[in-house]
Amino acid sequence: MGALVAGSVAIALVRRPLPLVAASSAGALAGSWLSTRHHSRSANLTLQTLKSALDPIERQLVELEAQLNQPSGHRTAIFYDIENLIKGYNIKAADVAKISLKAIQEKLTAAYPIGRVLLQRAYANWSDTRLGSLRREMHQLGIEPVQVFGFSYENRKNAADIQLAVDVVDIIFQHPSLDTFVIVSGDGGFGSLAKKLRQYGKTVIGCAYEDAAGKSFQAICDAFVHIPDPTLKERGTQRLPRTTSPPPASEPPLVAGGVLPVDPDNRRLCADLDPNPTQQAEGAIAKTRDILEWYRRDPHCAALLRQEGLALSKVQGAVQVLLPRFHILQLGMVKFSEYLRYVCKNTVFCLFYLQGSPNQLKLGLRESLPPGATVMPNFEKRPLHSLSTYRALLAQARCTLAPPTAFAEVLPWLLEHRDVAARLEELAALFGKTTATQLPQTQVAAALANCQQAGILVPAPEGGDRYFVAATITDQAQCQAHLRQWLQHILQPHLDPLQERPKPELLAALIAA
Repeated sequence: MGALVAGSVAIALVRRPLPLVAASSAGALAGSWLSTRHHSRSANLTLQTLKSALDPIERQLVELEAQLNQPSGHRTAIFYDIENLIKGYNIKAADVAKISLKAIQEKLTAAYPIGRVLLQRAYANWSDTRLGSLRREMHQLGIEPVQVFGFSYENRKNAADIQLAVDVVDIIFQHPSLDTFVIVSGDGGFGSLAKKLRQYGKTVIGCAYEDAAGKSFQAICDAFVHIPDPTLKERGTQRLPRTTSPPPASEPPLVAGGVLPVDPDNRRLCADLDPNPTQQAEGAIAKTRDILEWYRRDPHCAALLRQEGLALSKVQGAVQVLLPRFHILQLGMVKFSEYLRYVCKNTVFCLFYLQGSPNQLKLGLRESLPPGATVMPNFEKRPLHSLSTYRALLAQARCTLAPPTAFAEVLPWLLEHRDVAARLEELAALFGKTTATQLPQTQVAAALANCQQAGILVPAPEGGDRYFVAATITDQAQCQAHLRQWLQHILQPHLDPLQERPKPELLAALIAA
């Protein structure tokens, strides 16, 4: 019967499936055993009888081999943006301890068949002692920590985002067998990364707190798993202890869907001011100015205004609670700081920053600013449907859009060189050599990247990071249609809360002169 029969006997004896190599090795031992048994009991056992007894076992071995050759399901990599999970480095160690990576894994597994997890990485500044509880849990779960820094004397957000995105793109080529990528982050900027993964045929699953998940990122993912925020859950159900400084007011009623403001100053503010359900800009601006005046009247907040300024996060929290249905995008504004600069126009309030910290804006009083303060200029409103607003939304989504003049030169050149398959930087270099262009290299690179993001340039059949023009695209009109569709896909999630859609003529103007 040979090795097959001997291997069958080995599997029957151990009562467990073995790899085929192991079965062959065990088969040699079993063959020796059979030989000994045959010589000692040759009178009672014929070879035909043995063959009949082993036939069912041989069939089981064939079935086992077929099972071993079948695909093993999803091969998954999970990437944790810890900076996003902890919402920046202003968090307390006690709040970090409430975050459970194991609970996140269980939520993912219950919501989506992620298959075998072959790689897990978590990105943060792990030298921060407040992350000790997460470090211990990662060791138990086999998650690889990746150390990131913010390139400053302080911890800053976004360092983890950048390193995570770089690693994911690298792993696409280093481990092509991975077919499912899970990104645990609510950062809307990962939408571009998700689109890139899908272009390479990967399944993308997003995972984040429900109230902190970027809409553009959710729209691109194949599936999105919402997880509960353990700190918000506790804050929403427990009353904060009263403090002696500043003096507490009577407990405010629940507002904005039954959630108490976390900030103690804003809790007292909500005891004095009622929410306004307006969606109109005029009423919202008046309400916002009421909030600013309350801060100026309150002894504790007034002292902060005059000495060091109020953090914009405090003001934004009050506005979100008392104006739950208002969207600053109605005024063509993308950032809350832009809205507040507009609200402060012709008032005693202003936004300022201290020397060396232009990104840390605070609310202050024009008549009493800290030494070295620089006042931000007023911000003017703009139409919702305008090129400037659309460009601001694209910038917020981390989309670097090439100017129309770049598309005017790059698109016809691509069509003329449609059979060339090369990396994007190689295409940019070839464009510079074969044309008399005066375009800056950065604009050429941006136009080519936009074409790749819009599906005009697709991966070459041999794989890697080489691209060529899609076979279905034959003229500039089709190129521009792909670009417009790509831009609409980015902008639409931002306009959904206002029940608006991007204007086709403005989409066309973004890419065509």
